[in-house]
Amino acid sequence: MTRSLPAALALLLCAALAHANDTVPAPTAAAAPATPRLSPPQLAISLVETVYLPAQVSLLEHTGRLTGRLSALCEAPNPTTLAAAREAWIAADQAWRRIDAVRMGPSRVDALVSQFDPWPFDVKTVAKIARDTPTDPTSMQALAASRELKQGLPALEYILFGDTTPQQAPLAAKKIDTACRYGLWISAGLARRAQELVYEWQGLRRGLNYDPSYPRPFLSESLTRVVAGVRELAGWKLAQQTATPVRSDFPDWRAGVSKRSLESGLETVERVLLGAGGGAGFDDFLATRGKDAVIDDLKLRLANARIAVSGLPDDLSSADGERRYAQKRLNELADFVSGPLVEALGIPLSAAE
Repeated sequence: MTRSLPAALALLLCAALAHANDTVPAPTAAAAPATPRLSPPQLAISLVETVYLPAQVSLLEHTGRLTGRLSALCEAPNPTTLAAAREAWIAADQAWRRIDAVRMGPSRVDALVSQFDPWPFDVKTVAKIARDTPTDPTSMQALAASRELKQGLPALEYILFGDTTPQQAPLAAKKIDTACRYGLWISAGLARRAQELVYEWQGLRRGLNYDPSYPRPFLSESLTRVVAGVRELAGWKLAQQTATPVRSDFPDWRAGVSKRSLESGLETVERVLLGAGGGAGFDDFLATRGKDAVIDDLKLRLANARIAVSGLPDDLSSADGERRYAQKRLNELADFVSGPLVEALGIPLSAAE
């Protein structure tokens, strides 16, 4: 005969079983998924699509607009069309400066730099080349010949702004036929070359889809050109080797935009390092590897350089102290990129540099 449990013990057992059935174990918190590492191909493609290629398109747009404004000035010379042409030159020049500070890939060819921005520029060559301007300066034959002239934006700056005062510029004179044809020849040639650059960068972008070996060398070149560009900003573009510089020792002095040109160049350096337009930069490459401290150091040096350049006067020859301070901060940025940043990224500078 089966012995029955005491009534009290049976009640306790029933209650315990009921409580066990009602209790649901608390779910274990799931670990947050790790952020996928940004790969070299992803970074290279992003930089082309959001920094390098848009810069080339901007150069095309602004050199094309400059050619149109020069044509309008030639058709109807007056203060309004002259002012519009000068404004267009400044915009085209700043578009070039954004490329110049980080020029790489198709934009790094020596012949291209000589066509857009020969330095130092000999103004004495303008008169001779202007006399040889083709009758139709925008013909295909004339545009092909313009590639070898080594006049570029400095020559256009001279005929628009002059060497002493804007009122004495060749395109501010009463008779401007020769200067107009010459200006159109140079400007249209630059616009055509800018269009070719867009095509070349588009081809480079397509190539990144098919050549798995190219992204890392591309990123190495990108970093190398950032360092070289910042050194140029701190060096000859701030007349570092000149004891007592004058206005003509600085690029774009005739138009009075030497400081603005430095700011434009530094702007693109920052876009390459930190990304632009929602795209990835080298900081994102570091962030997905947990190297936030390096990112903070990079941003600090970029901010220091930007503040120092912003503090320069428009006439760079008038403030030695501010110039030396800007040179110091720019060189500190270049040192950081070429040292700690490159080491943290694991992407060396190009060996050829």
